[in-house]
Amino acid sequence: MDSDKGVITFESLKKNSALLGLQEWSDNDLYGMLKEGDFDGDGALNQMEFCVLMFRLKPRIDGSLSVFVG
Repeated sequence: MDSDKGVITFESLKKNSALLGLQEWSDNDLYGMLKEGDFDGDGALNQMEFCVLMFRLKPRIDGSLSVFVG
């Protein structure tokens, strides 16, 4: 999370991708995940958007990046 803004931005997601096990993901993959969860269109995920995204994706996360791109 971007501590100044209180949301997850692309930059904060990319910076912490290794901690999240996403170090192999490309910028496009990370951006796709962010875009899928960004309901209000501000380019970032607030706590509610993050929780909804994780709930929606949990059954589909199987190591395949096709969830976010394609």
